[in-house]
Amino acid sequence: MKKILIVNDDGIDSPLLQALVSSFQRLGEVVVAAPQYEQSWVGKCMSRFKEVDVIERKDLPCEAYSISGSPADCVNLALGHLLQEKPLAVVSGINVGHNAGLAYILSSGTVGAALEGALHDIPSFAASLGLDRDDYDRLKDNPQALGKKLGTKAKLAAEILAEFAERTLGSNEPSYGVVHKLNFPSAAISEETEIVHSNPARTEAGSFFAQTGNAYKFIYRELGENKAATPTDRETLKAGNISYSRLDFSQIGRLS
Repeated sequence: MKKILIVNDDGIDSPLLQALVSSFQRLGEVVVAAPQYEQSWVGKCMSRFKEVDVIERKDLPCEAYSISGSPADCVNLALGHLLQEKPLAVVSGINVGHNAGLAYILSSGTVGAALEGALHDIPSFAASLGLDRDDYDRLKDNPQALGKKLGTKAKLAAEILAEFAERTLGSNEPSYGVVHKLNFPSAAISEETEIVHSNPARTEAGSFFAQTGNAYKFIYRELGENKAATPTDRETLKAGNISYSRLDFSQIGRLS
């Protein structure tokens, strides 16, 4: 049976990652290679100047490794050393909070991990789950405090993603440099929730730093937005639908 590599940027103990494991086990033999701790906002950075530790975890329902590096490290290391053959797919997520808009997409460790897989010519998927502020703060403070309602939603999102991935894998479309990005809304979802092909919103990050004495500290600020072709991923999420963006990095700089 072909293997499926699952990774995230919220850390190996994220309960949203475990939802993916359960849903993708019907498509292949799941292997988890995930960061030891949260690695949000790191994009596709890699650990050039430090050693990366790999610890096998026996407490997950599949082959699993806790890795001290970035999400992209996890994918690169797994493909080169932990797996004996190229996997059927690389699946990254489910991220705690949405990754909608270009500023988020290019900062996201979730997307960065999927991009590392895509640059190995492997079908790669990245998924994020929008949360209201209370749920987001609760999960960031205590990753295990998922709760029944949010747990049910995460399970359904993972099943929808697995079905979407299965259809995409069956299409045999080119995979080099392509990341299939799904965002699930903070609103309730069902099996009938529409997946809308959406353009990444043209978000403007502005400054994420505030001065504290002689130093500067990262502080989240709401993103601005320029006009873009509709529907954007952010518009789709506000409408309560699932946004899908096909991010084709192989087209960057291509002459028309």
